Amino acid sequence: MDTDQKISHRFLTHTKISIAALVVLAASITILATSISFADIAPESAAPAPESSGQISSDVAAKQVYVEKERDDLAVLDLDIASAEQYLDQNRMKLADANDRLSDAQNEYDQTLQMFEGRLAQIYKLGGYDAYSVLMSSDSFSDAVSRVNYLATISENDRNLVDRVRAEAEQVQAIHQQIDELKQAQAVDVKGMEERRTELQNRIDIGVKDIDAENAQLALAQAREQQAAALMASAGPPAGPDASGSDPATVGVAPPSGLSPTGAILSGVASWYGPGFDGQTTADGERYNMYAFTAANKTLPFGTWLKVTYGDRSVFVRINDRGPYVGDRFLDLSYASAQALGLTGIGYITAEIYR
Repeated sequence: MDTDQKISHRFLTHTKISIAALVVLAASITILATSISFADIAPESAAPAPESSGQISSDVAAKQVYVEKERDDLAVLDLDIASAEQYLDQNRMKLADANDRLSDAQNEYDQTLQMFEGRLAQIYKLGGYDAYSVLMSSDSFSDAVSRVNYLATISENDRNLVDRVRAEAEQVQAIHQQIDELKQAQAVDVKGMEERRTELQNRIDIGVKDIDAENAQLALAQAREQQAAALMASAGPPAGPDASGSDPATVGVAPPSGLSPTGAILSGVASWYGPGFDGQTTADGERYNMYAFTAANKTLPFGTWLKVTYGDRSVFVRINDRGPYVGDRFLDLSYASAQALGLTGIGYITAEIYR
């Protein structure tokens, strides 16, 4: 390779390296710019609003209904347990009586069986004694008749003895069966009912504790709302136009100047937030004013005006925050907006976009 070729080769190599470096640098700048862009447009997460006294009251009422139902179930179960225990007491008495009768029947059977075994031993020692043998061994006809009659008596007694052994054995077996049935009846699941009772009582205790805790929260919420109402009554809504030239604290039921309805209707569950967030920074950078007619929504652009209707009341609000992030709620109203609508907890609203 001559000198010109070497120079040309080096030049091409350095050029390729430089181009690759520029590509990497451009990609890094693009990623950085994208990250900055996403960071700029990502909304700040608004903290969930504290529950209102109306919401807490509804929760307390629902839990009280639940606890009362559990108490009714517990009362029914107590009656079932008492009935089952009474039934078991009766069965225990029957079982004790059956055991006594079994003991007597077993003793009688043992004695009869002993007699029967003794009789068998006697017959074995005497050998066979059929009627023909008795006649042949008799000295006279009258003697033979007497012996045959005696033999018939002995045979009848033996048969009676066998029948007695059989009957007493059957009686012992019947009492055994009765005792088994009584023992099975004792297997009524009183223990299971007691465990169920303990479970119910635990749930009732937990429910009562929850209600007590909710009542404490209710008292705090009512005090917070009373304080906010007092502040509103004494201070009044502060003035000051927003970026659109309209004062969000005094807009109320009149549409902002220069805006008209678009016909785009939204609807969903709305809540409100107030004293715990007053003065904090909203997602669009403003300071939250609980006495202004504003609202938070997850997706609507900042500055969007909505005519919010709840029942027979309507109010105009401006989107300046993000949320709500509780369940499927659609809109988080400021304290003043909720008060104007008569919304004390959560409620289903419709909202029309104004531009």
